[in-house]
Amino acid sequence: MERLAWHNGSQYFGIIGISTDDYADKAMTLLRDTHATISQFIDHELRMENMLGASRLPLTVLVAADGRILLKVYGARDWDTAETRALIDSTFRNESREKASSGASLP
Repeated sequence: MERLAWHNGSQYFGIIGISTDDYADKAMTLLRDTHATISQFIDHELRMENMLGASRLPLTVLVAADGRILLKVYGARDWDTAETRALIDSTFRNESREKASSGASLP
């Protein structure tokens, strides 16, 4: 995810890491030691995990600007590959087309 955040084509979306680790201090230490630059949220009470219906982890969720879940991807991925960037692009491109065809204004 960190590499994806630095990719030139990622300006049209934001990345937020959500950790459900039992030991938040260890998660924060890892993030600090790896010099993570993306925003991070520690889900102490598993609210996000439950809200997103995460039946297994890791889970990546693509969310529209209005909060609608567009896609859930379970399992680890290299998110900076051409294939996964194409998946992200097509998901958000389809979202934009649906908004345009419904008459909703685009950002």
